[in-house]
Amino acid sequence: MKRFFLPALTAGLCSLLVACGGGGSSTPAPTPTPPTPQPLAAVDACANSSNFAVTSQAPTAPGRPAAVGVLNCQSVGELTQLSWTQTEGPAVSMQSARSQLIAFEPPQTGRYGFRVQFVDAGGQPQSQSVNVDVAGAFPTPLISPRTSQAVRMGGKVSLRAWPSPGVGASQISWTQLEGPVVTLDTQDPTVAFFTAPTVTRDTVIRLRVTATSQGRSDSADVTVLVERHAQATTGDASALWEGYHVSRVYPYIASSPHAAHLVPCTYAANQRDTSLCSLERLPLLAQETLGQPPAIDQVMNRVLVSHDWMGVNFRRFLETHDTRGDFRRMLMSTTAVVIGAQVRPSFYYAATGAIYLDADNFWLTPEERDTINEAPDYRGAFGKTLQYDMLWRYTIGNASIYSYYAPDQRVTRPIGDLLADAGPLMYHELGHALDFTPPAAYAGLDRSKTLWDNIAPRYGAKQLTSDRAGSLHPLISTELQGLGQVKFHGVTASALQNSYTPSQIAGFFAPDLATDEYAYSTSREDTAMTFEEVLLTRRLGYRRDVAVTPAIQAGDTSRTILVTWGQRGRIGDPRLHPRARLVMNDLAPWFDTTELGQLPAPTPMRAGESWYSNLFLGSEPLRKPFAAGGPLPTKEEWGVFQKELKRRHHARHEGRPTLDRHVH
Repeated sequence: MKRFFLPALTAGLCSLLVACGGGGSSTPAPTPTPPTPQPLAAVDACANSSNFAVTSQAPTAPGRPAAVGVLNCQSVGELTQLSWTQTEGPAVSMQSARSQLIAFEPPQTGRYGFRVQFVDAGGQPQSQSVNVDVAGAFPTPLISPRTSQAVRMGGKVSLRAWPSPGVGASQISWTQLEGPVVTLDTQDPTVAFFTAPTVTRDTVIRLRVTATSQGRSDSADVTVLVERHAQATTGDASALWEGYHVSRVYPYIASSPHAAHLVPCTYAANQRDTSLCSLERLPLLAQETLGQPPAIDQVMNRVLVSHDWMGVNFRRFLETHDTRGDFRRMLMSTTAVVIGAQVRPSFYYAATGAIYLDADNFWLTPEERDTINEAPDYRGAFGKTLQYDMLWRYTIGNASIYSYYAPDQRVTRPIGDLLADAGPLMYHELGHALDFTPPAAYAGLDRSKTLWDNIAPRYGAKQLTSDRAGSLHPLISTELQGLGQVKFHGVTASALQNSYTPSQIAGFFAPDLATDEYAYSTSREDTAMTFEEVLLTRRLGYRRDVAVTPAIQAGDTSRTILVTWGQRGRIGDPRLHPRARLVMNDLAPWFDTTELGQLPAPTPMRAGESWYSNLFLGSEPLRKPFAAGGPLPTKEEWGVFQKELKRRHHARHEGRPTLDRHVH
């Protein structure tokens, strides 16, 4: 087989009682000062056990972070089928109740008890209890971290802390208290990043964040449980996940008829090219429904998550935003949906038939968001020596579809926001799944073979829709094809490529047939981009902006970066319709391709004006344009621009030589 690489109410009451206590004094008693936490001695939780052990982190006061966890003390195997329940104390929220470590914030003093049930590394069912005692109340904290977590070794860790008003970044510091020494990246002092080290058995790393303000110092601890879990190594050519970190996920529906096969068939670090699952073991959703659109319950039986809330919100997404059945029809070309806190970027993998989705697209509450890894994506550095950038966004009614929620704010977003984040993502990744396994192929699938073995003959004969579209309606710019390798695959730019001006890039792009420069990454992306834009325009009324600009520099904003050339709704150009018709006929035969004639014609952007001012195009009232040197954007405008850039780097760049079985 050909090998491909992946790239404080209680405190207030306490103060009142002290001030109003006996003696009749009118002088309030001094506010109690919390004791300074002492450095923790390094403790080996497994020292007295050869099997498994529990660990806990008690808070310094109510409302401060606490954590409890269970460790596998053996050097092989892992703990599975984890389930935490609370047995004592006021109810607390547990976002990670099916992982090895849960974090919570006790609302008041007292004892909090928990029980964890699991299957140990030897395959035996086990049950363990652990208690956490919470001391008395103290003044409002200066700093509040909320991100204790479990992560497999080699995984990226992000730990965020929220400072109280008036605490500046320079007043925040992080120190490690326990565990193997890690290198902390705290360029933003409110967030600490590190890579989980290699360990010989499950190991606890504990860190402390401290804030100092007006002579007062306040600290809180966070716990990271590093799971011993072997990953496929770089250079192991037959490993399916060679060089890629596979994070822990589990079937959202434990009673699903597919539960036993979901992880080993779609997201296990020990999968190999020679041991892929047959379609008899894990069939496509289309095979289960006999070609009929699936019910939401049938979809949910194939969902894997790293946290339960992801499954809850994915179901709400389908119930709220799939009223026409597009997503469920497209999901028929998949074996599973994997949603994870560590999955970044989202992708489709033809070797497993699953789509893998970044959970950042699905959070609704701040507690859910707390569980998502924030580790930065190094791929944003690709193409940084070039003189140009190409920006994109989706708009509706002269407004960006995106809303910005600052990560340092504790906010809840409405269910409607999931459509803007997850809608384009789903159309794109499922476009890949349909390219490899279109509806016309369902009837001929051989259940005794793997999905890849079913795909391989058509792939080898270049019969995929993306192959045919590229052959019948090819992209003509060899310059942009070369730059696609630089921008999306990390190839070093040549001197000639570094010399191209934004005007030259516009000259290459405007007469060609691509909807976005990502189309020049591979023919698979070209097809997925066409598919995505057609459906987002016709189903949701979104129109896609694409623009060539000078290279974005540090400090640039949507009001300072100027457009050299740009269009809104490029898919409406009749020159693109023959290839769009081919793509839609093959991948979405339920879509009426006569609707392509109803796509609005492209709207040109105003060259020399900012990306922000070009948000207002066409017949909508034009607001005063803002050019370089104009007023600073509002925090929200700045945030939306940063989100657009983040989406470009996370959703559009590929980190390793790829594809075809592994498609972003």
